[in-house]
Amino acid sequence: MKKIALIILSSILVFACAFEITKKIDNGVSQVIRQYEARNTVVIDAGHGGKDGGTIGIDGSVEKNINLSLSLELYDFLMVSGIRADLVRNDDYEIYKTGEERNKSDLYNRLDYINSKDNAVLISIHQNHYENESEWGTQIWYSTNDDDSKLLADSILENIKSNLQPDNKRVNKPSGNEYYLLHKASVPSIMIECGFMSNTEENNRLQSKDYQKEIAFSILTGICEQIR
Repeated sequence: MKKIALIILSSILVFACAFEITKKIDNGVSQVIRQYEARNTVVIDAGHGGKDGGTIGIDGSVEKNINLSLSLELYDFLMVSGIRADLVRNDDYEIYKTGEERNKSDLYNRLDYINSKDNAVLISIHQNHYENESEWGTQIWYSTNDDDSKLLADSILENIKSNLQPDNKRVNKPSGNEYYLLHKASVPSIMIECGFMSNTEENNRLQSKDYQKEIAFSILTGICEQIR
């Protein structure tokens, strides 16, 4: 009888332990799922597109193409890293309906798309241009609608400087109403001016696939430091 009682008691203890372990595992999995669901969706806006080419490089190159190429590289890096990402455009087009005023409709539709995403963060990719051809370097504009915008901008610029542009002395700037998406977005939002297409050397780099990957990776690391 004692042996039977011990066997029964042991079975109860094993079952209880197994139940507790399973419960902890389930709680752990649920916590991971909740954390994953709470992560931000990075919305990547490749500036311009379609009839709107953006700025023109010193060699006649067009901004919209560099923006798209960089955005696609960043999208791939984010997805491989397990961070949800969406592209406002994934080809050469503007976002407006036939019959609508092209420029305004494109901006309104981009904004609606951004604001429709849960836990979104906006990364808008652009290139710079200036009459003085010696100007160069990445600079980021950030929305003042959310304190996280500046933190994100600073993190990304710090990584770009550290990885690619140690001599870049530019600082990030708050955006006013001159940048519609940043001014109106209800989520943390930044616009990255990746470089100056008016500078011959930087314009050449911006069109290089290898450099585009390096810029995209530096943006990725800056994002990871803030949203994960």
